[in-house]
Amino acid sequence: MGLATSADAGTISDASFRSGALGAEFPVNVYKPDGEAPQGGWPVLYLLHGHDGNQNSWRDLGDIQATLDRLIAEKTIRPLVVVMPGVTNSWYVDSAAVDGPGDYETAITADLRHEIENTMTVRKDREGRAIAGLSMGGFGALHLAYAYGDLYGAVASMSGAIWQNVPASDLDKTPADLKLIEDSAFFHRVDRATVTSGVVLPSTGDHFSGAFGTPFDARLFNEKNIFTLVAQHIAEQTDLPATFITCGDDDGFFLWRGAVALHETLQAGGRPSELRITDGDHVWSVWKLTIIDALRFIDGQWDKNEDVARD
Repeated sequence: MGLATSADAGTISDASFRSGALGAEFPVNVYKPDGEAPQGGWPVLYLLHGHDGNQNSWRDLGDIQATLDRLIAEKTIRPLVVVMPGVTNSWYVDSAAVDGPGDYETAITADLRHEIENTMTVRKDREGRAIAGLSMGGFGALHLAYAYGDLYGAVASMSGAIWQNVPASDLDKTPADLKLIEDSAFFHRVDRATVTSGVVLPSTGDHFSGAFGTPFDARLFNEKNIFTLVAQHIAEQTDLPATFITCGDDDGFFLWRGAVALHETLQAGGRPSELRITDGDHVWSVWKLTIIDALRFIDGQWDKNEDVARD
């Protein structure tokens, strides 16, 4: 991939490679720390962008290079490789079968991972690999981490687009019907003095870009959704990656609702989870700060055990 080096700081290289899953070039930015790799290679973080973003988002808007350089220089975190793919508005799921954006789930977990591991001196074990993302990328990071628990030792979601499953009684409703009940379903007025919280339904606008079918297919969404994957792990008594969840308390999309719901679900299932509700909206000024806590959390998970991913 022709990655460059620097004498005194890490570097970000803009590259691409041919993805078999996509049948096209796959753009990616890669941060490589300064110096020689340790024995066994650098740990790797896959860092995902949000809706309408691309592989340059974290570099150009998130100031990620300066943040990584500073944290590594201060020894707050250990040197690591950070891989930032550009996936359009794919929601990080395979969708070619439903005429969606494409099979980006396979492109990341197989094609991109193998490209990085075959061209760079990086670790190939579960505990040397993590994934994180913001907004749509927060959903993607959680989806991929939970769907491929043997690949990732830790996952972080920043203002993640987290929604609970559509209830069975609403599966046949149209996207327009779901939109009408989206907000009203969250709060239930039992009587004048009693209001309870309900289901955090997915927003069903055109932002899904066909990733879950066109029109939006609630059954397909449920099949791929984070809460379904968590329930499967709990039922099968299998491990989940250590999870870090953060969201702004003024998030304009009310995504703190899903963040709290996921944390509660993980805690009830006895799975490791950390939740941070911070000050701020759904904006880069928030993510520039929350990525620091996410990086610290991920650094604390390296080398927790020696499980090795199997191809």
